[in-house]
Amino acid sequence: MLLIALVVSGPACADSWGPPTRTTYLSADQNVRLTVVPRELRSPLAYFDDKVNGREPAGQPAGETRSTAEGTLERRVDGRWLQVWKAPLANEVAPVTALVSNDGEHVVTFDDWHMVGLGSNVVAIYGRDGALVRSLELGDILPKDYIEALPRSVSSLWWHDQDRISGDGKHVLLAVVVPRNDTMSSERLETVDVAVDLDTGAVVPPQGEHWQHALAEARRIRAARLAYEADQKAAFVAPLIAPTSADELSWHNYLREAFLRLDPDWKRRTPSTTVVLAPPAPNYALSEGWVRDDLHRGWEDDVAMFAAPAAPERLVAIVSKVAHSLTPGSLTSTRVYVAAPADRADAVRTALAQSGAEVIWLDTTKPIPQRPERLRGETPLDDFFGDE
Repeated sequence: MLLIALVVSGPACADSWGPPTRTTYLSADQNVRLTVVPRELRSPLAYFDDKVNGREPAGQPAGETRSTAEGTLERRVDGRWLQVWKAPLANEVAPVTALVSNDGEHVVTFDDWHMVGLGSNVVAIYGRDGALVRSLELGDILPKDYIEALPRSVSSLWWHDQDRISGDGKHVLLAVVVPRNDTMSSERLETVDVAVDLDTGAVVPPQGEHWQHALAEARRIRAARLAYEADQKAAFVAPLIAPTSADELSWHNYLREAFLRLDPDWKRRTPSTTVVLAPPAPNYALSEGWVRDDLHRGWEDDVAMFAAPAAPERLVAIVSKVAHSLTPGSLTSTRVYVAAPADRADAVRTALAQSGAEVIWLDTTKPIPQRPERLRGETPLDDFFGDE
């Protein structure tokens, strides 16, 4: 009830997008080609900034008149390319990819730039003279539960791979990804074909054992994601408990969540987290350097968070050593959290006294309750994007 809007539906992978560029797509026999010219943008950053602020057409430079991408279809005749048609495309900026039939009767574009699997142009079919036959959303092609099980990134749903036009030229065969847990594996994704009629845009209901297998995998992945979401909700609401092991990732997660629950500037500041390893660890020297770097940054309103579950005495020794090289008063706007026994935190506070840093002890024996603001749905992004 308290935080449905805050829960992420399972982990998302990062992605990156370059600026949209003019691209040419050839038919299988290389005798027909489609050239896509994206709508001009001032820059990708300008486009995203305008989207956030509700300015349309997003990213449009002065003097640009086109409101969508544009496509030109050409046929090779006696070694020369002759234009068949030139028309606006459904995509606001550009499609991600496209297919062209050998007879030149059909063009199929896929997805919108920067939002694969989302929006109304997941598949767009064009017929003679560049007329739009049909534009499909992913929900027109796949069941809702299947879509929710697909691999995802920050911006997109990765739903297909290497689509093609059927040998008889009557259908586009969408190679729909079969959901799986290990989406980061180098192993090629399994796919199942879903056919769409090129003349009408009608989706042919998939059948057969392979499709039933895909549906079963989607149900399994969806169930796992629902369980993950339930676990995340419970952890979000529950008091935060320190890890019982020295696992580095667990301690980084603990420190970040502790910051969001405790820091008065949790919406405005972003912490760096460092876990000091025990000396036998291969990366121990690196972790010592991370503490030194954190204390030498000197950024305004900086927050550094340290934990040393396996060797708290080493954290004190490192900080004490670094403190001698700090200019007095150089950390007056820095807040330092120390997840260690109380006496070790006191020693860190003493070592950093002349630097002016505010040292805060994280008592790892006491659970940290969730702050009421986050239970009401407030997030650090609210201040960045405004109240709208």
